[in-house]
Parts: sequence; C-alpha cells; structure tokens
Amino acid sequence: MAASTESRAERPRPLSGIRVLDFTTVLAGPYCTYQLALLGADVIKVERPGGEWARSGLPVEGVPGLSAQFAAQNAGKRSLVLDLHSPDARPAIERLIASADVLVENFTPGVAQRLGLGFAKACALRPDLVYCSISGYGQEGEFSRRPAYDHVIQAMSGITMLNGTAQTVPNRIGPPMVDYLAGIYAAFSIMSGLRERDRTGQAQRMDVAMLDAALCAMASTVSAWSNAGAEPQPQGNTAASGSPASGIFPTRDGLLSLAANQEHQVRRLLTVLDCEHLLADPRYAQPDERRRHAAAFTQVLLEALAGRNAAEWERLLSEAHVPAVRVRRLPETLAEPHVVAREVQKTVLDPASGRAIRTPSVGFRWNGQSLGPVTAPPGAGEHSAQVLAEVGLPAELAARLLGS
Repeated sequence: MAASTESRAERPRPLSGIRVLDFTTVLAGPYCTYQLALLGADVIKVERPGGEWARSGLPVEGVPGLSAQFAAQNAGKRSLVLDLHSPDARPAIERLIASADVLVENFTPGVAQRLGLGFAKACALRPDLVYCSISGYGQEGEFSRRPAYDHVIQAMSGITMLNGTAQTVPNRIGPPMVDYLAGIYAAFSIMSGLRERDRTGQAQRMDVAMLDAALCAMASTVSAWSNAGAEPQPQGNTAASGSPASGIFPTRDGLLSLAANQEHQVRRLLTVLDCEHLLADPRYAQPDERRRHAAAFTQVLLEALAGRNAAEWERLLSEAHVPAVRVRRLPETLAEPHVVAREVQKTVLDPASGRAIRTPSVGFRWNGQSLGPVTAPPGAGEHSAQVLAEVGLPAELAARLLGS
C-alpha cells in the first residue's frame, strides 16, 4: 500500500466500515466515490478488463499506466476488474452487492438493469442498500436515455449562453465543472441516504442528473427568471451584481479582477484610487446613476488603474477590504503560499515507482485538517484477488475470473 502524508489514526473517518461499489467511469461518478473514500469508505472500483477509459489520458511521468485524469479522482480506492457481460462474473457481482452499503453507477439509464445491476435486483441482495445513479438527464423522462458529457450539459443548461459577452457567446466553462458539481451532489445524496437508511432500515434510491445539478448550482440566475421575469444576459467579466466597479481591468502590468459590488466597497475603491471626487459628480454619486453612466465610470477606473501594476493594486485594495486580485494562471495559484498552507492538494506515494502524486483534498478543513487519500491510485485489477477472497468467492471461480 502507498505511503501518505496523513495518519489513519488521527484523521476523521466518518465512513469507516462503509463499503462502496463503484461501477462508474470517467469523471462525475469517480469524483463522487472519491469524496466517499476521502471520508474513510472502502471504495471498490469495478473496472472492465484493461481498466476504465480515463486511464488512457495524459500520462503521469514516472508512473507507468497512470494518467493525470485517473489520478485526479481515484486515489484511496481498490480496483477489481470484472467483465460484467460474462455469466462467470455473476456470482462475484452478487456477493459484492450483498456485502456493500452503497452502489454507485453512471451507465446510460437502462443499462444497469440489462447487466443485472438494477435497483430492484441489487436490493434483493442487500435490502438496506443505498443505490445512487448518476446520468446526464436523470433516470426518467423524455431525455433520460440520451448520452451526455459536461460540454453538452453546459449547453443544455444555458451556461454557455451566459459565459462571455453578447458578442462572444456561446462559450463553455473551461474545466468540466458540471461533472464535478454532479459528483459532489451525488456524494451529498449518498451521505443523506446513509443517514436515512440508518434511521429507517430501508433501501434508498438516489437519482442524480447532471442537468439538475447545473440548474441548482445556478440558483440565483434561475430565480431571476423564475421569480422576477428577468431573462439572464451574458455580462462578460462584470460581476453578477452588475456593478460598474466590477470586472477585469488592465493595469500598468497585469490584469486586475475587481468586485466592488456594495456601496461601501465602491467608496473604499475610489479612496484607494484617489478618485473620491467622483462621488460629488451627479453621474456617479448614486448606484443607479453610476450604472446609467457605466462606460464613462469605467473609463475613469481604467485611467486610474494604469498608474500601478496589478500586484500593487491587489495589496492596496485588499488592505482596504475591497475584493480584488491579480489575475493568475493555475500554476501561479497552486504555488501561492496561502494555497500550499491550506493543503488543497495532498501527496501520496506510488508504491512501485516511489513517485509523489498530487491529488485533490476533500475541499474543506476538518478540525484543522485537510483530508487527502490514504493510498495511491490503484492499478487496474490490483486488488481483484483480495476483494474476491473477502466476499468468499470459491477459489476455483476466482481463479477463472482472474485468468489464472
């Protein structure tokens, strides 16, 4: 097993003793089960022969067979390779389900049933199972059988028509954010399902749709339309508040992201910029007038911001409690001492190569700790023999499945 920067004995493990069967691939599903592994669950990743598709991504130097994509959401798990289409695998699947507290799948709706992994069959084997399905559009409805990726759901949800300006839309958000949102919602649903199972003793069915996750994560934007009849419009780099004292501005050197959304922040901003006189100008004295004359107000800001570089403005405005940062690229952000101290990334050692692998933390600190995985991302089928023995599969059948 791989070494880790954390001790099992000292860290919170609220899901210790919980077994999760992970029949998911690529991103949303594996990211969901990764959260559960970080919280102490025994996650068994069931992969097709040869390993799941994400293993074929950008290779991690010095670790044969490991991709950066796979490393991002599969550390801390065990890997079992099974051909789900083979009748020989059925006894193993049934024993695994009977031993599990949670089953997570992200097949296209209908596929799990055809493979004998549907909710009804699974609950016949484990009556108090928490069963979570992740898909693009949900398990029922007109769109349910459609395939989906993050890129497609961003377009379906309306996100792409809000990302940019009226002249530049549609644009997708760079990282696959909807996948990650769906993964987090799925983990949240499973935690809720486990609590309800413990309360009632009954199986729980969780249906997580990427489209639902995207729309729920746009709550204020959706509410503007649903409750106020205001159709959201692309605003470029202007903050959601619409404040003309927000946006991304050039400076003498570098770009500055600024969000003076509230009136007291605007006043502090103008003080730092030595532009307090603007508050005596009827065009800029009140928020509504300032919005009406946004182009002229922005021009004044541009002229003032040209006097210093972005790093200097970040320091001065932050000291004045005005939200502002120099625009950074990802490598710069990860190297920031603050980010390093927060341990947003954690390190595990690959046992074969000894190479350190950087993996995401759970995303919050718990009793002062940042929780990362205890073991490195597994090789495809690395734990097959171990897991099959644990569920009591007869040795001759296990040997046949393992190809030995």
